[in-house]
Amino acid sequence: MPTRRPSSATRSPYSRAAPVAIGIRPEATIIVSVGQQARADRIRQMFDQVAARYDARNRLFSADRDRAWRRRAAQRAALRPGQTALDLCTGTGRLAHELLPFVGPSGRVIGVDFSPAMLELARRREPQVEFRLGDVTRLDQPDASVDAVTIGFGLRNLVDRNAALCEMFRVLHPGGRLVILEFAPPPGGLLMRAYHFYLSRVMPAVAGLLSAGEGSAYRYLAETVEAFPEPAELTQQLERLGFSVTAERLTFGIVALHVAVRRH
Repeated sequence: MPTRRPSSATRSPYSRAAPVAIGIRPEATIIVSVGQQARADRIRQMFDQVAARYDARNRLFSADRDRAWRRRAAQRAALRPGQTALDLCTGTGRLAHELLPFVGPSGRVIGVDFSPAMLELARRREPQVEFRLGDVTRLDQPDASVDAVTIGFGLRNLVDRNAALCEMFRVLHPGGRLVILEFAPPPGGLLMRAYHFYLSRVMPAVAGLLSAGEGSAYRYLAETVEAFPEPAELTQQLERLGFSVTAERLTFGIVALHVAVRRH
């Protein structure tokens, strides 16, 4: 949902000279273009602007179901005490918070996001999580170093989704789990039409009434949800990267939960 190295507090994680070739692994070389950087900067600015009201809007527009979705994602990460979890596009840290009871005092939860305003809120609310400002397509995390990676309502916002998924694969150890929580178009014509109307008309209108300028952020939400791959397509992409994947739908099918286990 509307989900830095010298001078890390001010430098955008996308601010390297472009185009830049980044080796994720031998068969996957990613080019970060000037256009991608500009789009990433616009998305970051949007999330900075809505950060203070982000959680309240999520509760409102999901009828408070977003908490249950995050709890389910945390459960499916199958973490044990003493393990390490990496929550990407962590935002205000709500999903990272749900992971803490599973890893316990001897474990570790790291949250990464590119929005300084979101992370400022996250650090105040959840001091037990190690929050980092960063780019999820270029993680400062060693190979095979975490037991689980989670990402809640953030994958669709990334300008290079394949690069981010390759990084998730890289940092997981074999047998580690990637848990992706994301909106999905529900099955069925009538439900699909109602869902589209709610996303594209109701949410932007209500958000605009509640706070001037927020309507555009929720129009962006509707656009990204509709442009995001169907759950079956995302499953295939994950399998091609080397994951074994299971998927389930939540709340009338409007949310998809993918659990991907790194095979090797």
